[in-house]
Amino acid sequence: MSAEQRDPAEQVYRPDDDCPLFSERLADHIVAVTRGEVPNRGRFCVNCYTPMAAETARCPHCETSTADFPTVDRVPDAVITMLRTMRSIERRWVNGFAYIGVLIAVLGGLAFVLGITYLRERLIAATIVYFVILLVGSRALAGILGGYYGDHIGFNRARATLLDDWAQWVDER
Repeated sequence: MSAEQRDPAEQVYRPDDDCPLFSERLADHIVAVTRGEVPNRGRFCVNCYTPMAAETARCPHCETSTADFPTVDRVPDAVITMLRTMRSIERRWVNGFAYIGVLIAVLGGLAFVLGITYLRERLIAATIVYFVILLVGSRALAGILGGYYGDHIGFNRARATLLDDWAQWVDER
């Protein structure tokens, strides 16, 4: 879904910690470039690399004026690598916590079923109870641990890495 197709009522997180946050248009463009769907060519803001239309005089993301600073015709490979690294870090934390949630459901379900004498003696009842615990527990725990805790930790770790990478990038360019 492109940035233009998103619901305008959605709130976009805009932190105030001086960490560069890629615009949605830039993130969408980089994803399309890495998939081979579009070439890495166009008109981009010299400051934040947000894609800009030919008639745009001011970057919609960082407000840099094209009269003061000319645009560039491609997104540097280092910026593409930064976004990919950021997404990779976030993905590892979310998936890691989700798998921990599934593991807790599996082991907790086993402990529950084996801990109750009635279920230990009735295989069909134990199987049904274990199935329900796995179905509900793994979905809920994966969603809570991965979707909340993993997402928050991964986002913060990825932002810290991005902040370091961006500072190094600014020093080098």
